[in-house]
Amino acid sequence: MLAVEHDGPLMILRINHGKVNAFDLDLVRAISHQVQDLGPAKGVVITGTDRIFSAGVNLTRLLENDVAYTAAFVTELDALVQSIFELSVPMVAALTGHAIAGACLLAAACDYRVMAQGRIGVTEALVGLPVPPASLEVLRFTAGSRTAGLVLSGRTVEANEALALGLIDEVTTQDSVERRAVEVARQFASTPAQTFALHKQMLRADASRRIREALTDHATLVAQAWTGEEPRQFAGDYMSRLKSHK
Repeated sequence: MLAVEHDGPLMILRINHGKVNAFDLDLVRAISHQVQDLGPAKGVVITGTDRIFSAGVNLTRLLENDVAYTAAFVTELDALVQSIFELSVPMVAALTGHAIAGACLLAAACDYRVMAQGRIGVTEALVGLPVPPASLEVLRFTAGSRTAGLVLSGRTVEANEALALGLIDEVTTQDSVERRAVEVARQFASTPAQTFALHKQMLRADASRRIREALTDHATLVAQAWTGEEPRQFAGDYMSRLKSHK
């Protein structure tokens, strides 16, 4: 589900999990394990398959399992986004295609995002589930004043609009998206590690404080919303509507 490759000082994480690289608890844990155990790697590039980065949360698995699975999933996904946001080495996203919901949040946590095609956005409101608290602050750091509109509408946007909104940093071709992400990661990693880490820490200090406050204030409430009967029913109805339109 997650191939680990090395390109000189960089670790390449390649998501290859089912038809659309949907996030389930296994994938979240696999990415978390690699992010926490970088070894000698001085930077990370995370990418997907040829035409998709990730379609977001695997709602089928979420609803097939009990609420304990859901609670673990939302908590660990939020922790993964926070850990990437605060990672001491550079992490660059090569968005090979759609980056929806949790995948958009993961990309927002990276230091730079290169996108080739597809749509990106946070669709949690359409599904009936709140964006996790740490992830919302990460998105606010990346998208600024546009965050509220993106979250409340649940809309997704094409690459060029995403660039204008600040969701991504660069648009390129499908053939060059991973190569360009590697170039950026290598450039970031070429500075002394302590210098990069301190710059990142200082630039993100206010957001990190907001993350800690948001977790204290809202983590339990968000977990309760994800595991509540009404939101789960709403998410199930959303899936049924999607299937009926196929």
